[in-house]
Amino acid sequence: MLSRTAQASLKSAQLRCSRRFATAAVHPPRSSSSSAVLIIASSTALIVAGYTYKRSPLKAESQKNGYESQSQLHSGKLGSISPALFMWGRNTANVVAPHAPDSDIVKRPKLVSHFDGEVLRDVALHSSYGLAVDAKGDVLQWGSGYSDDAESGSPPRTILRNRNIVQVAATDFKIYALSKSGQVYVLPSQPSKQAVGAEKRLSAEAWWKLRWLFGGGNPGTDLELLKADNTLASGEKFSTISAGNDHLLALTSKGRAFATPVTLSANKFGQLGVRRVTLLALHPSALASGAQVALLIPETHLNDLKFAIPPPPKKIDPLLLPHRDAEVRVAPGVEIAEKARQSALPVVKLHEDDEVHSELEKDIRFSTTLHEVPALKGLEITKLEAGARHSIALLRDGRVCGFGSNDYGQLGLGPSLSYPCIPTPTEIPLQASYLKTVRVLCKNVAAGGNLTYFVVEQQPIPHGRMTFDLLATGNGQFGGIGNGTWAHTASPVKVRTVSGLVEWNDEKQRPEPIPIRSVSAGKTHAAIVLDNAVDQGAVKFGRDVYMLGHNEFYQLGTGRRSNLATPQHLAPLPYPGLTPPPALTEDDPKGVSSGTLSPMPHSRMQLAPEIKVKGKRVEETIVCGDHSTCVYWRILNP
Repeated sequence: MLSRTAQASLKSAQLRCSRRFATAAVHPPRSSSSSAVLIIASSTALIVAGYTYKRSPLKAESQKNGYESQSQLHSGKLGSISPALFMWGRNTANVVAPHAPDSDIVKRPKLVSHFDGEVLRDVALHSSYGLAVDAKGDVLQWGSGYSDDAESGSPPRTILRNRNIVQVAATDFKIYALSKSGQVYVLPSQPSKQAVGAEKRLSAEAWWKLRWLFGGGNPGTDLELLKADNTLASGEKFSTISAGNDHLLALTSKGRAFATPVTLSANKFGQLGVRRVTLLALHPSALASGAQVALLIPETHLNDLKFAIPPPPKKIDPLLLPHRDAEVRVAPGVEIAEKARQSALPVVKLHEDDEVHSELEKDIRFSTTLHEVPALKGLEITKLEAGARHSIALLRDGRVCGFGSNDYGQLGLGPSLSYPCIPTPTEIPLQASYLKTVRVLCKNVAAGGNLTYFVVEQQPIPHGRMTFDLLATGNGQFGGIGNGTWAHTASPVKVRTVSGLVEWNDEKQRPEPIPIRSVSAGKTHAAIVLDNAVDQGAVKFGRDVYMLGHNEFYQLGTGRRSNLATPQHLAPLPYPGLTPPPALTEDDPKGVSSGTLSPMPHSRMQLAPEIKVKGKRVEETIVCGDHSTCVYWRILNP
């Protein structure tokens, strides 16, 4: 039972409530006892009465940094806070908990003390190392894949300075970094490779010494600048990058798509979009002989029949058997057919010695040219995403094109085009998921692993209500489709938990759709963020977070190991100074009830929307990595 103080706070909160949520058709409330009022009122009561915030000293100076006036928006976190980085999931390489190397798994969000009080530009989580870009644009790296002494709890180290980096992408052996000026760099992920050539550069080039002395560069990090094969227009620069397992995609400010291979498997399924590439242009071994122009041909034979025609059954009417003298054609066996097809493909050999060939493929100078995707020329692209082995391009007019691997249906082309390899950019028929009388426009896309997500604006014609839906396609083995099943799908299907949501707006006296703020797709799991932040004066609510998909390494943050086939909320982040809610009593085992059948918990993770700090716009952001997840304060205008 609630105390008298809590009951009084509940009544007061009901009177102050000015905005109401619903998950179905919303109508103007007739009384303060409606379900929508109870949902928000109960949440407000829980914040006011169920939690207390202890103003313990934090590392960041809240008043000087401007956080004193910002309520954190997580349930119960009122007052001043300090920015922080939380990570959870697989920690076998000490990526999510570099300060706790003895733990292979982190079940719930855990604070990383090294980043206390810091806002960041970007974070990327690989299976063997982690990357972060600080407020100055320097790149930090940690994990056993980077440091040999990571097992002893080695803290993150700065590997790249004074390049004004805004975004990073992690692959097995290479790190790609995008600067604010639009320069794309590549550097090795291993520290032994990062230091290669540093002494030679210092001794051979005097300008390196001058740049280093005046803070203009870091000669201790080996890196190369990637250049476009086609000249960029005046004022055009690279704006975003995205990396898959073997390929990198880069988008310019004018909407042009470029790509470069990370390994020789970059175009096995056609995910690169480019066949003729330039390799080893800047490698010392190619300075005398020149760059190597190679053909990376997609293995379209993957679409062929994978099995031989079975022999006729033994027990059959003799009249149906062929004549003894007749020639019977039998399809070749799988192994013979595969060898015949593979022998027809050109083999790219970087060196006669296999070991040297492998090292050249891992080298950062393997490919330093960004090639424009020919099939996408003339199209204005607003977002370019790379999955593990496929690529997704969102066009300005709301259409979406996909190319690359489609063995799980991750391109969403439907059963009629369910081939494993789609080497040419093909429009994804999102309209097929709706009636013909519904207008469909894609607003955002996300790709990760063998999954693709589409944020769609849909509106029935002519006078229907516009709402936002989330569609998913691809590998559903671990629940990543979000429709309650564990099966793959070749066509985009609706994630109903977060689709078609609306809320009542008291100012406009009408229901309004709840947009989907962002979707972060990891290797096998995803995070969905709604754009439903609400300001109710003294109490502020943030953007709701939903998790779904694979959970073998507790990357969903639920504290349990079971996978989720439908999106689910998480508990609030454990910021310092947050007092846990009081223990539930036998008289009230379920705590404060919303008064409705809605399963939405009141104490849940919510991300803080945009605020200004020293001229910088920052907001809380969630990122899904390789079996790991993190939440950090991201700078929106670095």
